[in-house]
Amino acid sequence: MRAIQYTEYGGPEVLRLVEVPKPQPATGEVRIRTGAIGVNPADHKIRDGMFKDFYEARFPITPGYDVAGVVDAVGEGVDGLAVGDRVVALLTPQTAGAYAEFAVTPQTQVAKIPANLDFATAAALPTPGVTALQMVDEQVQARAGQTVLVTGAAGALGRFAVHILKARGARVVAAVRGGQTETARATGADEVIVLGEQDWSGPPFDHVIDAVGGEAVAKLCRHLAPGGRISLAGAPIDPTGLAAEPAFVIMRPDKAQLAELVAIVARGEFDPPIARRLRLEDAAEAQRLMKAGGLGGKIVLEL
Repeated sequence: MRAIQYTEYGGPEVLRLVEVPKPQPATGEVRIRTGAIGVNPADHKIRDGMFKDFYEARFPITPGYDVAGVVDAVGEGVDGLAVGDRVVALLTPQTAGAYAEFAVTPQTQVAKIPANLDFATAAALPTPGVTALQMVDEQVQARAGQTVLVTGAAGALGRFAVHILKARGARVVAAVRGGQTETARATGADEVIVLGEQDWSGPPFDHVIDAVGGEAVAKLCRHLAPGGRISLAGAPIDPTGLAAEPAFVIMRPDKAQLAELVAIVARGEFDPPIARRLRLEDAAEAQRLMKAGGLGGKIVLEL
């Protein structure tokens, strides 16, 4: 099968389209014939070597965590999934492997998708959607009536966070780049400010969900109310003078949360933004675009 791999850390030029053996599902696993792959910031950060001091890489690496397609083989002990099922999966962070024509994953990380949900849309769900759910419901534990700041609210993760917070009854203040204010309002934010250009003059935030990081976000976090929480998925924030220690989200695959996202999108309650659709062989360009930022949505590789 065709797959994208790299054998050393470096820029996007280290990515290669190669032929490798088709993976075989072990006990409790399914194999998915890929229809679409979601590209995430973690893909290029790992390739750059950003996390090499935290775990030992096992080259060659096939990147990617988000995949949608059709089950084409099942291992022993698989229950509730069968060959021919249309599915979406969030692959194990330690193994990855989504940038390929076939991917193997435990059945516990797979959710079925209905016929009205195309593979590209489904592939845009797992990492940003599950991360947003865990930031909202588990880290900051937002409640109805609270005011939550969401930075990067025009991006994939930020849009999911805004939608989930509004569904929980929270009031959302979105902080975005100049030129993205209308996008943030359309997503459902109650108020919008331009990150790095406008400060906040309203009541203190009950919580902060940050997908950006940096000095401009740290300045806004100074408006956090005592007892509030700061959940990070972007660059670090200087904690000096803040009412709470910023905490990085460590997203974990969760089948129930993935199924919840599938249901939300299938019902038409939220349309995940797809900024670019490229081919598998365009993986290097996809990661260049993702690292440059400012896309306002996901990049999806289609097969």
